[in-house]
Amino acid sequence: GIEAGGITEAYGEFGSSKTQLAHQLAVNVQLPKEKGGADGMCIYVDTEQTARPERIKQISEGMGLDANKILENIKFARAFNSDHQMLLVQKIEDLIVKEKLPIKLVVVDSLMSHFRSDFSGRGQLADRQQKLNKHMHDLLKLAVKYNLAVYVTNQVMAKPDTFFGDPTVAIGGHVLAHNSTVRLYLRKGKKGSRVARVIDAPHLPDSECAFIVTEKGITDLAPE
Repeated sequence: GIEAGGITEAYGEFGSSKTQLAHQLAVNVQLPKEKGGADGMCIYVDTEQTARPERIKQISEGMGLDANKILENIKFARAFNSDHQMLLVQKIEDLIVKEKLPIKLVVVDSLMSHFRSDFSGRGQLADRQQKLNKHMHDLLKLAVKYNLAVYVTNQVMAKPDTFFGDPTVAIGGHVLAHNSTVRLYLRKGKKGSRVARVIDAPHLPDSECAFIVTEKGITDLAPE
């Protein structure tokens, strides 16, 4: 469900494998097109110090790839606050145009953490949403203009007034929902598995699939 030309947002509680998926995608994007990749590089904007190069190495080796080569093609960037995060995304165009880097995937993990801490008061919500809107537009513009994929991760909050169905909802409100092309809801499944549910996708039906996270990376869960 991660496609070029749009933003895929994965949201879920802590431990639902949003970051694991980011690491897997950073490797997969480098595969040749005939193997489902995009022959490209990845920019990984890390806001919570969750990027793990050693995990990338593990996944690469598990797939029989040259780990050092794979790591060279991932540009990790640590964002220190929401302004810095926005600036990093605005600079990606220079890497594509001026440095001619074949960037095919931009990861922002996690999208909302700095926006939440930088705009914590209720009175700052309008400012936050305005900046978030600009940030999402910058990401979408990159995706469309350069036909690359954007993958953002997001946390969830409990909605205590939900009596039926799942009481969790992605943070970021309508700004995020409207700007994300595809939304994936990740949750823990049975026997250590994870379940990914497609929530809003213009071309895909609402559906879900189970997967497991192993040392070698993410693999589909075989049906029983």
